[in-house]
Amino acid sequence: MHREQLYKLGFSEKEASVYLTLLRIGPSVASTLARLSNIRRTSIYDVLNGLTERNLIGSYKQGKDTYFVVEDVNNLYFQEKQKTDIAKRLAADLKKSMNWQGIRVNYYVGYEGYREIYEEILRAKPKELLTWIHLDNFYKGLDMKREEEWTAERINKKIHARLIIQDTEFARKFIKDDFVSYRETRLVKNFPFSTTCSVYQDTILLFNSTNEIEAVRIKNGELAKMFYQMFEMNWRMLPKK
Repeated sequence: MHREQLYKLGFSEKEASVYLTLLRIGPSVASTLARLSNIRRTSIYDVLNGLTERNLIGSYKQGKDTYFVVEDVNNLYFQEKQKTDIAKRLAADLKKSMNWQGIRVNYYVGYEGYREIYEEILRAKPKELLTWIHLDNFYKGLDMKREEEWTAERINKKIHARLIIQDTEFARKFIKDDFVSYRETRLVKNFPFSTTCSVYQDTILLFNSTNEIEAVRIKNGELAKMFYQMFEMNWRMLPKK
């Protein structure tokens, strides 16, 4: 299991073998690691140098021998966090340099994309989020523990939500928490729908989990403006609960 997780973090097969061997037996010389990891001695130093350059292992001299050691497994986390921080800053800088003014559409299939564009709402920090939602279906694509955290973050960021919710038993329980959840809701019954649509700033998000988990993100100021107007028309037509 650990080996597979290391692969996901960018370890090669040889790097994973050496790293796990070091964790198992402690400080070791290159010849011992080559033997126990089943790696040729001519290749072991390339592996060790690579892990050392990434600050994943350290080394020290004892007599004539050099011993290699995993000094802190937390460096795995710090390395990935550093990459994430760099990626965030780069994405923000690249976003500023984008000159595309047309309609931008991204289509996602699977849980990862579905959840990722939902997380984008928190990063954008709009003053208000407008959503038509079928709660029972929408939550099929989310981890409910993360959803609770997401809502807490939305409240903390002062993102007010107005929701037009398909009337279901679950929805009626859900709306009881409106006051503490920094949101307003209105139920709709006579016009059934099974998907979810959110609009904020210049962005429209469409979520479908009725069969395959899929989502669409549309970025365009004029289209978003039209969705805002449609939501307001719906909102004013529906009775307050």
